[in-house]
Amino acid sequence: MKTRLVSIITGTIIVFTFLLPNTAHAASKYDTLTDKLTTPTMINYTSMYGKTCGSTTDDYANKWLWAFRRQQANNRENHPAAVKSLETAISSSDGAYAVVYERVDNDRGKSYRIHVYWTEHDKESFETIFSDMWHTDGSIAIQSKPGHYKRLHYALVSSPLIQEYELCTPEFIWGYPDFDTQSVWIHANSSKELYVSTFNTIYPDGYAGKQIPNKDPALTWRPTSSQYDDLIEKITTNKLINYIDNFRGKTCGSPWADYSNSWLNLVRRQQFNQREYHSAYMKSLYTAIARGAYAIGYNQINRHNDTSYTGFITVYWTENKSDYKFVFFGEYPTRNLYLKPRRGAKSKLYAAVVASPGITQMIGNCDIEFLWGNNSNEGYISPLFSESYNNWVKLFKSTFDVEYPDGYRGMKVPGNPTKLDYLALGDSYSSGEGDTERNSSTGQKYYRQLTDVNEDKKQGIPGEKCHISTRSYPYKLAQYMELKQTGTRQWDTVACGGATIYDLNGSNSGGYDGQNDRLRDYADKNTLQKMALNEMIPGRVKQIEFVKKYQPKVITLTAGGNDVDFGGKITTCIHPKDSWGTCDWAKKDMDTLGSQIKGQFDRLVGLYKELKAASPGAKIYAIGYPQFITDAEPAACGLNAGAIDLDERRMIVRATQYMNEVIEAAARKAGVKYVDISQALNGGKMCEKHQIYMTGIVGLGEQESYHPNKFGHTMIFVEIAKQLNHESLLTYSKYPTAGDESVNAPSSIYFDKGAPSSVNTTMLANSKPSKGSKQKVALAKNSLQPGSSARVEIRSKPVDLGSYIVSSDGSLQKTITIPENIPAGYHTLFIYGKSASGEDIKITQTLIVTGKDKEDLDDDGIKDANQPCGAFLKASGKDEDLDGIDDACDPEITDPILYTARNGKSEFNEDEGKIYVFRNTRAAKLTGVNNDYIDKSSNKDNTEALIANSLTEDTKNLFFSKLIIMKEDDKENNIPKDTPIILSKDMNDKCYALKPEDYLSPALSPYDKNYKSRKLIKLNKLPKGVGCEE
Repeated sequence: MKTRLVSIITGTIIVFTFLLPNTAHAASKYDTLTDKLTTPTMINYTSMYGKTCGSTTDDYANKWLWAFRRQQANNRENHPAAVKSLETAISSSDGAYAVVYERVDNDRGKSYRIHVYWTEHDKESFETIFSDMWHTDGSIAIQSKPGHYKRLHYALVSSPLIQEYELCTPEFIWGYPDFDTQSVWIHANSSKELYVSTFNTIYPDGYAGKQIPNKDPALTWRPTSSQYDDLIEKITTNKLINYIDNFRGKTCGSPWADYSNSWLNLVRRQQFNQREYHSAYMKSLYTAIARGAYAIGYNQINRHNDTSYTGFITVYWTENKSDYKFVFFGEYPTRNLYLKPRRGAKSKLYAAVVASPGITQMIGNCDIEFLWGNNSNEGYISPLFSESYNNWVKLFKSTFDVEYPDGYRGMKVPGNPTKLDYLALGDSYSSGEGDTERNSSTGQKYYRQLTDVNEDKKQGIPGEKCHISTRSYPYKLAQYMELKQTGTRQWDTVACGGATIYDLNGSNSGGYDGQNDRLRDYADKNTLQKMALNEMIPGRVKQIEFVKKYQPKVITLTAGGNDVDFGGKITTCIHPKDSWGTCDWAKKDMDTLGSQIKGQFDRLVGLYKELKAASPGAKIYAIGYPQFITDAEPAACGLNAGAIDLDERRMIVRATQYMNEVIEAAARKAGVKYVDISQALNGGKMCEKHQIYMTGIVGLGEQESYHPNKFGHTMIFVEIAKQLNHESLLTYSKYPTAGDESVNAPSSIYFDKGAPSSVNTTMLANSKPSKGSKQKVALAKNSLQPGSSARVEIRSKPVDLGSYIVSSDGSLQKTITIPENIPAGYHTLFIYGKSASGEDIKITQTLIVTGKDKEDLDDDGIKDANQPCGAFLKASGKDEDLDGIDDACDPEITDPILYTARNGKSEFNEDEGKIYVFRNTRAAKLTGVNNDYIDKSSNKDNTEALIANSLTEDTKNLFFSKLIIMKEDDKENNIPKDTPIILSKDMNDKCYALKPEDYLSPALSPYDKNYKSRKLIKLNKLPKGVGCEE
């Protein structure tokens, strides 16, 4: 047996080694030392500076390594390296470590500390010995072997309270590499105890005591929860409600003014604040959305008479995502989520405040806009979200990386998804184009942000007209499937009005300039497209790219209608045509239309198969088109249905039917589910007695015309649910198991007359050429047979524009002149030629030819601005609903509007917390009230007379829901027939009924000697059969 005698001479340790026989030694005097100098527990309990952390039962024996890895109060630059070094020591065969527990009592209080010592690869250079040279009762030492002169790494782990920090949870305090040492001594009766050591130990001769612990449960321990598990629920919001209730006498917004779908539009807006750096900030924000990261903080307190903070949202962003991360820190009751720069971060963290200048800055009105940013001269905006400080700053969304605590099992920070349960694709029938109603809370249409934007190239803003309505059928389907779009969304829609199969499929994705080339000539096209993929902005990238990225489990789509330019063909039929009569598409060109519809079969099959490949396992639902106009007689076509006759209505009905037959056949061949919604709008179609499901002509008949409105989309949703037996689209039991390759394109008895093949495509980039203008006809390679002759014609009444020789690559690039003598209006451009395979082919495109005068596009000698319906639409001189819009161009013709109500508008110097009721002076014959005073001081076109508003406290801070006219007497409430009743809600969504005082008397001028303000009277209960619901 080896035995060592340790002595010390002038500070030098001298070790003598003797080799003695086993029979020569006696029992060791150190047999009880290990019991005295080791501990199985490490209690976390610190009481200093008037605060106590931990408890007498808070054992860190299993958690010391977890605590070593933590940093909150301390941000030691060397901490990551220390963690890596210790983990190497633990995992390496030639590494070792030891943990020492210490109790400290001093004049500052009591604390418990954990000391960690280790070596990465020099285990054999150290040893653990027993000794009495420092203490007669014995000591245990870990030290460098003689002649090795190696040093141990060291780190302290304890509660940050020992440094006078407020935090309690133990963490890495200081150490590596600044406090390396050659030895560690633990003396009997001292404040230190050894918890674990994996260093080699030299036990004394005859030693019969306990072994030094070398098994460490902390190496495998992982927390199963964290102190932050409920924090995100407390500091986040899923809505962006703009509502300031009586701030210094002014109210803005309402509890239903939710800007969740339009926050970016608000950041882009500048009206009263013209910050010179705004455009640079917006460019940076776009880059951040595309390649960096951003977060939206909601900071508005919705409490009556609260004057503490009137902001709305703050947007934070960086162009380099890797420079910042969200971290959790702090302890109850001041736990926080903080956006922290990483070490070495170089990019700027931008911030911008967006709010109502009329409230925040006491200038302008309540409309929300960009107020200021953290520009060099405008201060710092802290990216902190805390449960303290009344919890007035909440997080709406973030795309920054998040460092979640160990064991975290709470809600994730809301952000962009990586996968979706449901994704809606398609054209206008899926986007919801045609929902032209305006939200009474915001004054805007229900279209989602960046889907109804006019182009502004100077500001770098492309035109975005996809028109996604938040009341379209995909929203209703998602709600039916209990999928959320707030927080980290589970579904979304990228359908876009005007989309063709080409806009959905994967053809030419790399060279795609957006739908209708909306991004052409934009230098930051790549940024705008990456931004679109991250933020689900439709129309900028191919729709299939969203499928590839988000791998949806369910896809719905409508497609094919725009590929035959069905909307353009209808427009040529419904607009006034002088003596043209029934349009050609309903007569001699029906065969061309039929050929174009039939030609979509192969393209649809290809699209469906591409989508299946892009998201394997997805259930794909090919939605057909609804019949939206009746061909029954007698018809009740409203004036906003246009100049349409029976033959044209029959053509539309039959073409829709044939299109659906082609879609169904293509779906069967590809192995996707076809959903027939052809009868969804029955009872409310165009030219039926009640046209309640459709929007009529809008403007020049472009985009929104002839589309389902909000009620129509409800009926489409109902029909889809019915066709799928009210099963969830996620689990539909009869979904096809495979395609049928034997299926071919169907024929039609109405359209299949042996006509040559035909396609509709864009030949003229300018679809609105003026008379006499020169226009370039451009067909791509392989469109026609090389060297063949192609004849160009424009009609309604045919005009030959010449014959041209096709290029050797099958393309056609020629300049034509739009005839001077054709009437302004809708026309069709035809090219007759040979296809690439040598067959006869017709190629068509719908154009609207304008006059040369840009202020008189319809060339009728009257400025367009002076015509009730603008260019091309002949006014009817009728206004049945008395809304001030001629019925020929009124999207929705309702019952006559006698009264209107709304919350106040700050631009009219009204209080947004009050409800104002007006009488329509156009309806004087129906209301029986003449001589109403009309205030035109804020609105010169005003025709409404103010008859009452919220004057009493019980009618203020209610929010308008709808106005009804009593159809019969309500004797119980003493309300006579024809009384206008205003239905409104409070903050808790409770419904109330109000009626105007003395409403049958004429409204008087405030300067009239008999004038007095008329109030709204709150009824004790709702009239029978009346409520705030739709």
